[in-house]
Amino acid sequence: MIEQESLKLEINVPIKMRDGVILRGDVWRPDDDKQHPAILTRLPYNKSNFFASGGGYMNFQRFVRAGYACIAQDCRGTGDSGGEFFPWRDDTTDGYDTVEWIASQPWSDKNVGMIGFSALAGTQWNAAITQPPHLKVICPAMTSAIYRGVPFLENGVFLLWVFLQYYLGMCANTLQRSTLPAEKLASLRERFKPMMDDIDGLVRYLPLKDVPVNEIADELGLPPFYSGFFDNIDNEDFWETYRSPVPIEKVVCPALHMTGWYDVPLATVVASYHEMQKRGGSELARKNQRLLIGPWVHGGGLPAGVETIGIKPSDGGDITGFHQKWFDYWLKGIDNGLMEDPPVRIFVMGDNVWRDENEWPLSRTQYTDLYFHSCGDANTRHGGGILDMKPPAEEQPDIYLYDPRNVPYFLERGPVEQAPLETRPDVLVYTTEPLETDLEVTGPVAIKLYASSSAPDTDFMGKIVDVWPDGRSINLGMVGGVVRAKYRNGEADPSLIEPGRVYEYTINLQPISNVFKAGHRIRIQLFSSNFPMWDRNPNTGHSVGQDAEMQVAVQTIFHTTRFPSHVILPVIPR
Repeated sequence: MIEQESLKLEINVPIKMRDGVILRGDVWRPDDDKQHPAILTRLPYNKSNFFASGGGYMNFQRFVRAGYACIAQDCRGTGDSGGEFFPWRDDTTDGYDTVEWIASQPWSDKNVGMIGFSALAGTQWNAAITQPPHLKVICPAMTSAIYRGVPFLENGVFLLWVFLQYYLGMCANTLQRSTLPAEKLASLRERFKPMMDDIDGLVRYLPLKDVPVNEIADELGLPPFYSGFFDNIDNEDFWETYRSPVPIEKVVCPALHMTGWYDVPLATVVASYHEMQKRGGSELARKNQRLLIGPWVHGGGLPAGVETIGIKPSDGGDITGFHQKWFDYWLKGIDNGLMEDPPVRIFVMGDNVWRDENEWPLSRTQYTDLYFHSCGDANTRHGGGILDMKPPAEEQPDIYLYDPRNVPYFLERGPVEQAPLETRPDVLVYTTEPLETDLEVTGPVAIKLYASSSAPDTDFMGKIVDVWPDGRSINLGMVGGVVRAKYRNGEADPSLIEPGRVYEYTINLQPISNVFKAGHRIRIQLFSSNFPMWDRNPNTGHSVGQDAEMQVAVQTIFHTTRFPSHVILPVIPR
């Protein structure tokens, strides 16, 4: 046992699961004989590495000094825990057993909450559906309960970069703890290292389902969850194995949903908040959902480059303090005004201020259509693409070639200058005139697109951009929006398109909250690839991940009286 001031840390405490497997957890708690409420996080990334620097906003030392016991537990088959790793499958019963183990400890007052982002939020959802009697609240950040694939599919598109990094991390974890003979492990590490060092090359490997790291995973005994995704895209029984999507009607506790404007699953975290309000498994749950959206990337930090758009380090806010107020109310019963606070708290970019709201989307929203115009020359930022409130007449369509073999490699981890994209002929650019007054756009943004393709399946994507008076073109959000033509009617009803036929598509962009300042311009980009964040559609019509060959698609975007392509902006009166 390690002691430091008034804090005790017990490392690798054994926690027995119902099937006899021993999971290991580090227990941080006050150095006294009192009983305390507990905060649990369960993770597949090795707690010893993850919490070496404090775990970001999950500041266990700060929580302990506020009177909480904190537990970081390695998930089954990861870190120091026993058993076989299989992503998400066992996090239901293991989560239940861990919560109830905590409640049985002499240092616990039997009130347990959970905290964490990304995979650490997924373990919260999976525990919550089992309804452990002593689980009072959860705080799932930056992971949705409604993703199919949690969170690796969106409108049939595969989040390639995210999942491949996850897959590599799981292989690295297994290599670290493997009991294979030393000579065999040395050989595997030697073969694995070039893959870790060249993820840029790995994402280009075709077909996706046969990425070479599969061989390493197989020899380590990992389940075939990567290739399994590709082989079971439309197999609902397969996704049920992963408890995906989460059966929200089984979650009976309050939840604090947290995400950021530069977080990949932003839109579906917001959707989880709404679904819990509508379908949560108890009145207590339905009435006590909270939503927190800040200027953050995945994990809760500020993205690189925010200073160029006027965001200061202090604008990131006190995330730990916000969570402590939540836990103080629900785990300690402190009347700290939490219930008087509005349920939604957002950071409004442009003005760069925090603001409380009573709902999302805001009830005072004025949805405003801005239409696309051009003379068939909207390609690149130097073209003639216009965005305004006047419906189009009979205008020439815009045409570009989408060649999946020649796409930009462009990762946006924050506000990024868009010039490298906007000078490509396969990117259409539509821009307003400079604004005469400030204009706030807060809420969900959608593009209604009328388009045809020469391919039986393809992708259409969009992004909203803030153009500054000095010419800078800065993205708002991390990934924009996408629709895969095959899944235009939803993932439950896939069907190929007829080449050359015009279809109506809805591209739901990530929500935003931004004040476009006077003198700025609003810009919409249209394109067909956001690589390597998403997989490249090969335009063949085949299922995700199966193709080694790709073909060019001719994409035609219409803006006429009959086909009035436009963007719908949630404008907030000032």
